[in-house]
Amino acid sequence: MGPYVKYLCAAASVGLFAGFKTISKRRKVLNHPPIIDIPISDIFNNPREAYEKALKDHGPVIAVRRKGLLEFIVDEGLCQTVLTSDQSFSFEEAMAKILNLRPYVSFFWSFFREIDDLVQNGINPRLSSILEQICPVFCRSAGRAVGEKTIDMFEHAHVSIAEAMIVLIFGEVVFLWLLIFELMGLQGYVTERGIEVVTDVATDIAGLTGMYSNSSFLGRHFPTIWATLTWVKVTCTSILAFFRFIGPQVWKQLRSRRWVAGEEKPATVLEYMAYKHATNGTIGFTSFLWIMSMLLGLIFASVHQTASVVVWVFFEVAMRPEYLKALREELHHNVDPVTNDLDPSNIGEAIQKAAFLDSFIREVMRTKGDTLTTCRMTAADIELGGHLVYPLATRVHLNPTHHPNPTVFRPERWQGDNARPAVMSSASYISFGLGRWACPGRILAVSEIKMIVWSLLVKATPRLEGNKYRIVDPLNITSVPPQGELILEPFSFSA
Repeated sequence: MGPYVKYLCAAASVGLFAGFKTISKRRKVLNHPPIIDIPISDIFNNPREAYEKALKDHGPVIAVRRKGLLEFIVDEGLCQTVLTSDQSFSFEEAMAKILNLRPYVSFFWSFFREIDDLVQNGINPRLSSILEQICPVFCRSAGRAVGEKTIDMFEHAHVSIAEAMIVLIFGEVVFLWLLIFELMGLQGYVTERGIEVVTDVATDIAGLTGMYSNSSFLGRHFPTIWATLTWVKVTCTSILAFFRFIGPQVWKQLRSRRWVAGEEKPATVLEYMAYKHATNGTIGFTSFLWIMSMLLGLIFASVHQTASVVVWVFFEVAMRPEYLKALREELHHNVDPVTNDLDPSNIGEAIQKAAFLDSFIREVMRTKGDTLTTCRMTAADIELGGHLVYPLATRVHLNPTHHPNPTVFRPERWQGDNARPAVMSSASYISFGLGRWACPGRILAVSEIKMIVWSLLVKATPRLEGNKYRIVDPLNITSVPPQGELILEPFSFSA
């Protein structure tokens, strides 16, 4: 074979390779999901109708521009693939992006895994004792709420869960001692200011993550500027206050003793983190800052989102008085006949057996109208890499194939042979996500929701003024609770 023939063969090979790459690239472009132009007013005001129509006309995958990003929306058939294929769809990348935490997570990439570990190994194994410790918090809050007749349900849940988180972090014994000190006029972290700091940081981090950006002109149209300004504001106000008021108490506890793993079982969240992050039995300043960051993440994840869902559940209880009898029948067995209050001594077991309340919560979670809730970021496909992918939750939760008469509110569908607890995720129920990154705190969250509902129902009958509530943000139903005037009419089992 002459040299010219070799050169011709080499050129042909290069040409074929280049042609193949061009064809492949064109094929990928041709296979790109259609970009659908949905008016911004429809996205924010009628997201369910807008996205469902676009998927029906162009699905099963569409691309939509929102807040300067090209986002991919998939129908129910691809939901399980997106949420469980971790190699192709990254949970951590998606959370860092949509929660505006990229500046922080870039330095501490293990943040989400640390939070997951904290909940899975530091909280869930001790759940029964934790519920017994925090149950009195909800009982006290309910007593104050009933005395007010009309309450802001979100504020009630927010403050109650924030106080419960302080008990969870520091422990009941420390909580009670500082409460006594406060009554004696001594300074402690269990003060109105301390709880206010916790609720403020939960609210502000929720704002930082974009949960309220839909109601802001700047957030809708200039998301980068909005995120930058919000970062500055939150860092200089509530986060600074958190380190100032809660930090010294955390530092004092962490430096009060040596932390040698295996010596004894941790009794609080703070002790669990101390054992895990101690070096030669001691917590240094760097570990202290990391633990404070973990507490911030835990408070945000535990307080704001759970409080929002509490509002949805309790408003539905108020809207559906026909279910009060069944809810109270389960509750009656766990009421102290003397105090007419919940009995904390067996609250964990009682909550676990509350099958109808569990079914009611699951049905609220299914029907409240979530649209773009859980999401992932593409990590494998080079053409789509770096884009957010959202399963459309309404196509999952209101699918008649899985849920007969899907728009009908019927808690009974989750009982009997079809019994499913509220925390159990599936391809047809993604309120808490699905797969490896399904919400690790869902067991604690649902338990807190049950205790808040019970603590109020044991003392009052709820009703909504005008028997209605208003949805504030149709695109972000999970994180932004509905609004309504809740009235509590006194009730007693002994009456």
